[in-house]
Amino acid sequence: MADTTNKLGHKIGARGGRTRQAILDATQRLLNERHYGEIRVADLASAAGVSPSNFYTYFKAVEEPVLALCEVAAADFQGLAAHFQADWPGDKAFVIARAFILDVMAIWRSHGQVLRVEHMLADNGDAAFVESRVRRLRRLHLSIERRVAQAHASGLHPKDYNPRLASYQIASIAESTAASFDLLRRADTPEAILDTAAIIIVKLTTGR
Repeated sequence: MADTTNKLGHKIGARGGRTRQAILDATQRLLNERHYGEIRVADLASAAGVSPSNFYTYFKAVEEPVLALCEVAAADFQGLAAHFQADWPGDKAFVIARAFILDVMAIWRSHGQVLRVEHMLADNGDAAFVESRVRRLRRLHLSIERRVAQAHASGLHPKDYNPRLASYQIASIAESTAASFDLLRRADTPEAILDTAAIIIVKLTTGR
């Protein structure tokens, strides 16, 4: 969600909104070109066509526009929960799982570099990015957990199988497939990669 006030406490008008968006667009471009750790405020300001002081009117450090871009990616993630809110009958579970992976891949094509930074910094314990990832995936995790819990209650999973932990693994498999897809294609076909990931997700979700 876009901020409505800048760092000076002033309401962001149309012109300010364009400046802020220019900084976000510049951040996205630079993340596609170089490693996050190599990007400085001066780089973002120059790429956005604004002065460093203008940058600080809207963001206090490089991580803030990156976190704002994470929010944009998170908004796209919310629709993924619908895949697990529908029924997963035996003859359609594979199709649903494959569609889920394809949707995750589409999001990663749009937001992959930002999500890689989020993963890296969250894994390193950066509190802001840990919270960003938790918010982004919360709705999906809950939907997966409910779907897995239904199968578990029906005896389709081992007694000690934990639906909550399974939800993390299922989401992780889909994201890993999306993030590593180009690398995986060096070893196999796109169809084999998608089908294998879908089969694993069906098994982890339904126990079948």
